[in-house]
Amino acid sequence: MSSLREVIVRWVEGRLDDLLAAPPMWGSPEAVEMQALQLLELRLLALRPDLDAENPRRVLDTYLAFLRERFPAQPPEPLYRLVASAADAASAEAALVGALGEFRAKMAAMTLAQNPFARSELAIRLTFEEGEPPAVAAFTGYYEQFRRASRATVRIGTTARREKEIETATDFVLEDAVVTPVNGLPANVLLLLGRGNAEVERDADQRVRDGLSALLTVGDWAKTGDGVDALMLDEVERRTQIAVQALRLLPPRGVASVEIGGALVARPKPVEFRSTYAERFMAVVGAESAPEPFDETDEIRAIDLDRGTLQMGKRGARPRCFARPELLADLREVGVRARVLGALHRPTGRRPFVRPHRARAGRERAVRRLSGSARGGARFCESPPVGGRGKPIERVATNASR
Repeated sequence: MSSLREVIVRWVEGRLDDLLAAPPMWGSPEAVEMQALQLLELRLLALRPDLDAENPRRVLDTYLAFLRERFPAQPPEPLYRLVASAADAASAEAALVGALGEFRAKMAAMTLAQNPFARSELAIRLTFEEGEPPAVAAFTGYYEQFRRASRATVRIGTTARREKEIETATDFVLEDAVVTPVNGLPANVLLLLGRGNAEVERDADQRVRDGLSALLTVGDWAKTGDGVDALMLDEVERRTQIAVQALRLLPPRGVASVEIGGALVARPKPVEFRSTYAERFMAVVGAESAPEPFDETDEIRAIDLDRGTLQMGKRGARPRCFARPELLADLREVGVRARVLGALHRPTGRRPFVRPHRARAGRERAVRRLSGSARGGARFCESPPVGGRGKPIERVATNASR
C-alpha cells in the first residue's frame, strides 16, 4: 500500500484542483482563500513535518510576503478583498484563482519532499519491472543479500577476533519501509535502514563504511564505459573480491533496478544497480586472467551463505566457488555430490576460484552440521561422514566469536 504521506499529498492536490476549477462551488471568495491556505498547510505538514515544526506560520508568513509583492500599492489585506475592486465578479474570480494558483506553485517549489538517501543512514529502493507487483520475498531477500555482501566485504583482510564487532556494525535495523504499488508507474519499495541503539565499535564502523563505499564505487563504475583501470580501487586482490560481492547486489528476478545510498556512505545521490552490470563486474573479476571452462563433480563440503561461497572436495583440493544467491538456494545441503559448471579464474599470486554458472546436486549424502551465529547468518561446516545414506542436517547454534 502507499504511504500515508503520499495519500495525503495526492488528496490535497486533487482538492486544490477542484477548488480552483470552480470556486463558487466551495463557498464565498473568502472561504475559497482560507480553504486553499489550509490545504497548502496540510501539504507542507505531510511532506516536510520538520519545516512545519520549525515554524508553524511558514505558509501564512510566505503568503503575506507573496501578497505584498503581488500588490505593492495595496494595503495589507486578504486576497479576496484585494481582488474585489475588479470590474465584475467574473474578473474578481479570475484574479483570485490566478493569484492562488501562483502561490500554490511557489509553495510547491519551496516544499520538495525530503530525499530519503540524504536523511537516512542507509536507504535501498527496489523498482520492480513493469506490471510486476512488489513481492515481499523480493525485498526481504534482497536485504539479506545486502547484509551478507556488506559483511563479507568488511571481513576481507579481517581477523576472526573482529567478527563480533563487524556483525554488530552490519546488523542494520529496518526503521521504515514504504511500498508503492503498481499505479500507472512501476511499483517500488523503499527500505530505510539504521543502526538503532546498537553500540558500534569505531574501527568496525569505519570498516563497514569503507566496505560499503567500495561496493558502491564498483556499482558507479559499472554504468560507465570505462575500462577496469579506471576503477578507483587500486589493490587488485581487493578489487576482485569487491566485484564478486557486488554481484550479490544485482536486482533479483522481477526487479528492474536497485538504488543504494545514504549518509553512512556519503551518497545523497544513490548508486543504481541493474542486472546488466553482471558482465561489467565479471570483467573486473577476469581482468587478471582469462577464464577457463570448469566442469567438475565432487562432494560439497561447505557452504558459506555470508560470503556466498561453496567448497567442493577436500579443503585446498579444489578452488573455492563464488556463487549467486539463486544458485546457493538450490544447494541447501552439504555432503551431497554435485556437478558444477562455470568459469575458472587463476589470478596472479592468489588462489584460483570458480564463478559457477550452473550446479546440479545428486542424491548421495553424508552427514554435515550447520553452524553460524544468531546475527551472522548460517554457514555449513564439515563434519565426519557416517556410513549409509546419512541423516538430516543437524542445526547447531554457535557464536561466531568462538
